[in-house]
Amino acid sequence: MPTIGSQVVPARLVELQRLIKQFDAADLSALDESLGEWVSRPLIREMVAGMALSLVGSVYLCMLNFEPAGLMLIERGQLAARIRALAVAPDLRRRGLARTMLETAEALARQAGLGWLWMTVPADNLPATRCALVCGYQRYRPQFMRRQLPQSLPVRVERAYIERLIGREADQQLRHWLGVAARQGDPWCSDLAQADLFAWNTAKLDGGVLYLLVSAPDEVGLAYVREEPSRRVVTLWLDRALWNTPRELHVLKAVLNALADVPAMLDVEFGSSGHLRAAAPSYKALGFRPVLRDRVVMVKKIK
Repeated sequence: MPTIGSQVVPARLVELQRLIKQFDAADLSALDESLGEWVSRPLIREMVAGMALSLVGSVYLCMLNFEPAGLMLIERGQLAARIRALAVAPDLRRRGLARTMLETAEALARQAGLGWLWMTVPADNLPATRCALVCGYQRYRPQFMRRQLPQSLPVRVERAYIERLIGREADQQLRHWLGVAARQGDPWCSDLAQADLFAWNTAKLDGGVLYLLVSAPDEVGLAYVREEPSRRVVTLWLDRALWNTPRELHVLKAVLNALADVPAMLDVEFGSSGHLRAAAPSYKALGFRPVLRDRVVMVKKIK
């Protein structure tokens, strides 16, 4: 229910320029880090209201008693509308204005024939997380598993091996196995995961190595290995038949055997929330613990 005295309208330049002066980089980058970078540059701060935001998507203002009180930036995708910015003036927070804007975003997306809304929320932003959950959003792939032990996994390979993928074959296999992971592990949003969320799912697949996983005689999934400061990250897209079985650990061990050394910190990310829930007991037994992502994707189906 909208806050009394509030309404959400398309932004007008003069009102937008007045409101945006009240925000800092953290306010605008809460849902999209790139937006905060713009307003941190002195020469761009005034221009951002007139040009930069409108290049990203549609800008709306939440008016309270005819004064600009909140800002919302929406970008249209294939199946969904992405909320790129949602900010309320500092002295007008905790009045329900963010919820008012989210409700308007839902109505706008439905009018545009879209079936979903999504946004990324910092995990430590508890007010934003609570607001999204109250408005009916669900977390998408919010956690991964981390092991901080300098010893190798006490697991044998057992008829598992890997094949490095490059070029067109890598692209084809990635799309195939990302689709398998979405259908098997996140059926509630599998179409969105393969469309608008595809870029988010593959955003960090640059500079690492992609492997086809084989548990003889079957091809059972993909692994992507990348280097991060002080840690290695392995992302797994696996057929459901391997979840929480010795065969899953065998193919993971085959991947780790290809590394030059044993990482002191190892992160294992999963292609779906269902895979994480199913496999968590096996990983915990090996010294892994669940870790919340820094930024969590929040998704809502609206039709």
